[in-house]
Amino acid sequence: MAKRRISDQQKRRIENLQQKRRVKAGQHRQAKTEALSQQGLGPEQSGLVITNYGQTLLIEDNQQQIYRCVARQNLGAIVCGDRVIWQASGEQEGVVVALEERRSLLQKPGFGGKLKPMAANIDQIVIVSAVQPAPNAYLIDRYLVAAENLPATPIILLNKMDLLNDSNRDEVEQLIHSYRQIGYQVICASKLDRQGFDDLMAALKTHTSIFVGLSGVGKSSVINQLMPELDIRVGELSQASGEGTHTTTSSTLYHLPCGGNLIDSPGVRDFGLWNISADDILHGFIELREAMGHCKFSNCSHQQEPGCAIIQALQDNKISEPRFASYQKILNEYAGD
Repeated sequence: MAKRRISDQQKRRIENLQQKRRVKAGQHRQAKTEALSQQGLGPEQSGLVITNYGQTLLIEDNQQQIYRCVARQNLGAIVCGDRVIWQASGEQEGVVVALEERRSLLQKPGFGGKLKPMAANIDQIVIVSAVQPAPNAYLIDRYLVAAENLPATPIILLNKMDLLNDSNRDEVEQLIHSYRQIGYQVICASKLDRQGFDDLMAALKTHTSIFVGLSGVGKSSVINQLMPELDIRVGELSQASGEGTHTTTSSTLYHLPCGGNLIDSPGVRDFGLWNISADDILHGFIELREAMGHCKFSNCSHQQEPGCAIIQALQDNKISEPRFASYQKILNEYAGD
C-alpha cells in the first residue's frame, strides 16, 4: 500500500498542534514549580546534579543526601555534573533556582545537528583502548584533541594487557612509548591480575572523570572493577527519581570509593570533534603548540607552504610521523571552512 502523503496545510496544522502541546507542557511544569515555591522554600544552598531525567533532576546536597527537584524556567539545559543553587520545598524535594558557572561542557550532536549538552564540569577524560582489538592511534589522537579543547586532562588507559604476546608486543610498546614521550600519562591495565588499577585509582582521585572509547575495549569491566556496587547505586538512584529502571539511559555521576567522581554517559561513544577550527585542532597536538603563530604566512594551511613552522617541527623531529599524519587527517576531515 502506498504511503499516504500529507499536504503543506496539514503539516502546518500538525506543527501548530504540537506547538500547543509543548506550550501546555511548559505551563504545567511552571505551575508545578510555582506551586512548590508557594509551599515555603528553605534557604538557598549549593548542590550537585547527579542526573537529569527530563523534568526531574536528582540533586545532591553537601551532606550527600539526594533530593528530587524541578527547575525554574529560563535556566537553560541543566546536565549531570552541573553545580546549581537550589531550595528545599519538602521532604526530599526541591526547586533549582540558578545554574552556577561551568568549567567545561561535554556535548554531542542532537536533533538536526544541534549540539546537545551531556555532562558538565569534567576535568579528566580517560581514553580507553585495548591490546585486542588492536589500539587505533588515530582514534586516540582524535580523543586527545577533543579533550585538550574541552578542556580536560586526558589519560590513556591501555586495557587487556594480559593479551599481550609476541605478535603485538612491539606495536603496543611503541604506542605506549610514543605517548609517554610527549607527556601523556599511559596506564596499562588488566582485570585478571588487577594490573594498573592502583595507578588508575590514584589518577581518578579528586577529579571528575569520564571514560571514552570504542565498544569491546573493556570500559564496562574497568568501571565495574572500580565500583563493585554500581548496580546497587543505580537501583537507589532509580528509586529516588521515581522514574523507574530505564533511568540507566541517562548520564549519571557516581562517587568513586577511591575518591573523585565518575560520570557514566550512554552517549559517550559519540564524543568527538564538532564545530572545531583549524586552530583548535593545532592546539590539540601539544607538541606543536610552540610552533603556533610562527609560520611565514598568516593563512598557512600547514600542508606544503614554504616557511611553515608545523612542517619544520616535523623535520626537526618535534612531532612523530604518525602524529603528524593524524594531525593532517583530522585537519582535512573536521576543520571548518
